[in-house]
Amino acid sequence: MKEYAPSNIRNVIVVGHQGSGKTSVVESFLKMSGAIAKKGSVTEKNTVSDFTKEEKNAGVSFYSSLIPVEFEDTKYNFIDTPGFYDFNQEVICASRVARTAVIVVDAQKGVEIGTMKEWRQIRSKSIPAIVFINKMDKENIKFDELIDSVRDKLGKRAVPFCWPIGHGDKFEGFVNVVENKARIFDGKESHDDVVWPERKEQAKKLRDMIVESVANVDDDVMMKVLEEQEVTDEEIKKGLKKGIAQGALVPVIVGSALKDVGVRTLMREIKQYFPSEADLREPFGEAPEGMEIIERKVDVKEPFSAYVWKTIVDPFMGKLSFIAVRSGSISKDQTILNVNKDEKERINNIAFIRGKEQLETTKITAGDLGIIMKVDSLETGDTIADPANPIKYDDVERLAPTIYYALVVKNKNDESKITESLRRICAEDLSITATRNAETKQLLVGCQGQPQIDNVIFKLKNLYNIEATIEDARISYRETIKGTADVEGRYVKQSGGSGQYGIVVIKFEPLHDGKDFEFVDDIFGGAVPSNFIPAVQKGLEDSMKSGVLAGFPVIGVKASLHDGKYHPVDSSELAFKMAASFAFKDGCKAAKPTLLEPIMEIKVVAPNDYIGDIMGDLSKRRGIIMGIEPVGEEQYITAECPQVELQKYIIDLKTMTQGQATFTMKFLRYDEVPSNLIPKIIQEKQALDQAVAAAK
Repeated sequence: MKEYAPSNIRNVIVVGHQGSGKTSVVESFLKMSGAIAKKGSVTEKNTVSDFTKEEKNAGVSFYSSLIPVEFEDTKYNFIDTPGFYDFNQEVICASRVARTAVIVVDAQKGVEIGTMKEWRQIRSKSIPAIVFINKMDKENIKFDELIDSVRDKLGKRAVPFCWPIGHGDKFEGFVNVVENKARIFDGKESHDDVVWPERKEQAKKLRDMIVESVANVDDDVMMKVLEEQEVTDEEIKKGLKKGIAQGALVPVIVGSALKDVGVRTLMREIKQYFPSEADLREPFGEAPEGMEIIERKVDVKEPFSAYVWKTIVDPFMGKLSFIAVRSGSISKDQTILNVNKDEKERINNIAFIRGKEQLETTKITAGDLGIIMKVDSLETGDTIADPANPIKYDDVERLAPTIYYALVVKNKNDESKITESLRRICAEDLSITATRNAETKQLLVGCQGQPQIDNVIFKLKNLYNIEATIEDARISYRETIKGTADVEGRYVKQSGGSGQYGIVVIKFEPLHDGKDFEFVDDIFGGAVPSNFIPAVQKGLEDSMKSGVLAGFPVIGVKASLHDGKYHPVDSSELAFKMAASFAFKDGCKAAKPTLLEPIMEIKVVAPNDYIGDIMGDLSKRRGIIMGIEPVGEEQYITAECPQVELQKYIIDLKTMTQGQATFTMKFLRYDEVPSNLIPKIIQEKQALDQAVAAAK
């Protein structure tokens, strides 16, 4: 690929609901530009975008794919993204570097749930967008209703630039309202034609709609409209470019990726009306020490800086780091600084990439996207720069897991390599976490839902030869006391030889200041020598690791040592440690022990129509609504709920809201478990302990 100036580069994210035809649209881009001779098909599993085993197996996109296309002296870096919301981290990372969006809509299904989610995300990032209504060659399409739906759900800023000619198997093309031309498909290729007389009235109405939209963002056009003067084509195009860049206007194009109709127009509209990399706001970053704001122009003459926006860890090719060059350029054998880690790295191999195909190059310049190969220190979110002119860009937003699964390796011999394999999977998708719970001994994988964990299991088997299954994550309960008890703990063995002698009297009572444990030395007169006091405290702290009800860790206990006895010969640290342990067990049993459960703070974002159902469902889960905040057409619900009630909440929430709601959660505190639930929890824990012991 040749080198392009930033003014001739467009970095475009392609989004839309699953099945809307994003990948097919990208295939059409490739064929039209001459990059491929024949288009691939999702059903035939041979597209350029969906090249991984797991994507071919599922028949859907799981990852974003970088697809550069050269067309009419412009380079388009299309990023084809997944439609499944479980893989929305891919969209988040891609939107950091692609500052123009194509929203693909299925003409038969209209604006779907995934479309709305992507639209809100794009709007929140102020990314200019264009809507491509795909599959216009399908049957039973009512375009008037479809456009009304688009404008209703995406806002009146959505303006039709095209109007279809025919539909279903009689779909012939469209009227380009801005250009005032008809684009006709003859079965092999498209060509321009004049607008038929019977279409002129409809075309004029649409053109008037565009002029009205332009007038809302351009004062000069507004004055002409008010004075009933003719608005020229150049004035319309100038106003459109301004309105689109501001996000005040969203063009709507129609076509069919299957028949390659509308795709050429789509690319030309992107080039004509959407900002190039040179037009975008100059990137800002911080000096590494975080004290100074630095401004860099998107210019090859500026010092080099780039941002790592995606990572692939391939067992055979090694690590591929996808970069967006913000300023300057990067070449082979160049030394760069990983600003996040303050490490210098020599770059041996760089390339452009199209799907999985690497395209050789010796330089990647400002505004362009490419890859760096086999530099282990680079991770998604890192900034790399000229060592003499460092700059640090903001890290990427990371989705917190909404559900946790416990991973169980079938072959124990694979335990040694599961950690590294999961580390690689987590490096590729920042919304996946993997941790070993020291308390439950489970290997927990946090993710966004069932499709994502299924994909993790598939990758472990097919890429790393590790077979694994999943089970429910165990809840980390706690034990505490509600009453007080004053008990004696004895550890006395004096039957010949060196003996053991330690007696302590300890008062146990609840702590209400949020502390896990407090030890008080109230000994007077040397009843327990000072050199044995630390052993008493250590004995208590060790005992708190396992409570008297079900063996859960104990918290919220104050222990006051106020009396005891010792023997001048037989007393030892071990004796007093054991005596404290016995006192703890007896004291907890006598002080009204109970169980505590983790309480989570959750924030649910959902459309207004589902708020009543969500609140009712949370109440059934023992949740407490803390607040509701309206934001546009959505509501933000804040609630507190026991973790055990939220283990598979995301699955139920998606079902309840047809996939339109999302939520986040974080640990808040421990609260007492209702008394009627305690026996069941204890029984389950005892059964689990017995099973683990039997397995050993």
